[in-house]
Amino acid sequence: MTLRQLTSPGPIRLEFTMDAQPPLQLDTLVRVLKERRWVLRGTWDGQAIYAKLFAGKEASRYATRDADGVRRMLAAGIRTPALLWQGTLHDGTQLLAALIYAAVPNAVNAAEAYSVEPAEGRYALLALLVEALAAQHVAGLCQTDLHLKNFLLAEGVVWAIDGDGIRQRTLSRKQAHLQLAELISKLQVLDQMQWTQRLLDVYLHARGWPRSLTAAQVLAWGQQMKTREVEHYVTRKIFRTCSDVTWQQTAQSVQAVSTAGGLHPTDLPALEVAMHVGQTLKAGNTCTVGHTQLQDQPVVIKRYNIKNAWHALSRAWRPSRAAASWQNAHRLQYYGMLTPQPMLMYERRYCGLRGRAYFVSAFSPWPDVLTFFQQSRDPALEAQVVEQLVMLCYQWYLLKISHGDLKGSNLQVTDQGQIVVIDLDSMRQHHCAQMALRAHARDLRRLLQNWKPDSSLYNALVDRFKTVYPDHTPLTLAGISI
Repeated sequence: MTLRQLTSPGPIRLEFTMDAQPPLQLDTLVRVLKERRWVLRGTWDGQAIYAKLFAGKEASRYATRDADGVRRMLAAGIRTPALLWQGTLHDGTQLLAALIYAAVPNAVNAAEAYSVEPAEGRYALLALLVEALAAQHVAGLCQTDLHLKNFLLAEGVVWAIDGDGIRQRTLSRKQAHLQLAELISKLQVLDQMQWTQRLLDVYLHARGWPRSLTAAQVLAWGQQMKTREVEHYVTRKIFRTCSDVTWQQTAQSVQAVSTAGGLHPTDLPALEVAMHVGQTLKAGNTCTVGHTQLQDQPVVIKRYNIKNAWHALSRAWRPSRAAASWQNAHRLQYYGMLTPQPMLMYERRYCGLRGRAYFVSAFSPWPDVLTFFQQSRDPALEAQVVEQLVMLCYQWYLLKISHGDLKGSNLQVTDQGQIVVIDLDSMRQHHCAQMALRAHARDLRRLLQNWKPDSSLYNALVDRFKTVYPDHTPLTLAGISI
């Protein structure tokens, strides 16, 4: 096996013979940037390690930059895994620049820890990260690729990793505040609203600075950064090969396959056979939805049909609805919201023009919200679902996201009372505040139409909307009496 054959994270078996050194044994691919960089876990000289392997013309420069960043952090007393070895390796087909780092025992990256911690635990974690960021700034170091995955947590201690983004730089106060805003931008929007002031105070205390700007300014900077980051991810990154996606394009088709979904690239006959043998959930003129098996996995395939020649002509030039679903599923995941895992997007092409398209997602077994409330006999869980519905809508309001069709069948409820969102081809994230406000009001109005006015559930939702939304303008536009 060579590195070029490793395209998605997971277990592997790879060994390198090293001159005058013990062999390097690698058992897990952690991250890959195709044909450029691999991060792998394994053992070396009896010690647990992580190896970074670089290929291509710039391999030596990238490896040196990474190692130099780690040396700067070590010199400044910043906790970072020790660099055990730097040199070159050969995998049989190409020369690689290699770095071997000591693994930190019992460590988890901060993004994973943040995703599973309860609210107060998340705040404590974030306060530690802000203190670590302040320590870097005090040492004259700047992280140019700042995100939660560049920190590890082990037994209440923060470790900084990824020296590639570390630069020796003395920041002005505004630049330092912008770095703090960038870190805060990685949080869920509700946490940003709740904790920006407290995290700003943590940073200022660590630096010994007086308060010279408001939390609202830091929050605004962070939200601008997040919007740009998400747009880059959902409009560019997932439509090419990257660590999350394998992209294939021919004269007859294009397809994107999620590396997290467990599928591999397929073809049109396989998709059609899978739909034919599966259970049809919807049979419409423009869209057919089926629950089936694809490559031995339970999936939902949504086929966007072409009705006639005029419809084909109108769709040929525009991004397909499958591409919109693919994009919006990744958008929700990026924001930390639940939607079935997007697994594959396939478009037929004719001389570059788009034809029939397919969107494949993981099968979600949960009942829709209407069925949940009809069958539930648990008042506490019902109250939690009402809360989840309202908070989901409020997050969309803050992010200027509209779903476009909030009928009950497009919202599912897990057995923990969380909301899973499906049918994403009409979802949009608006740039214009007024358009976002009107679209959000339509979403609220459509959501409430699922229940009769003055029913107990309708009233519970309305009461909670009034409590959660500090500005009642969208509620008024939705026809909710204030």
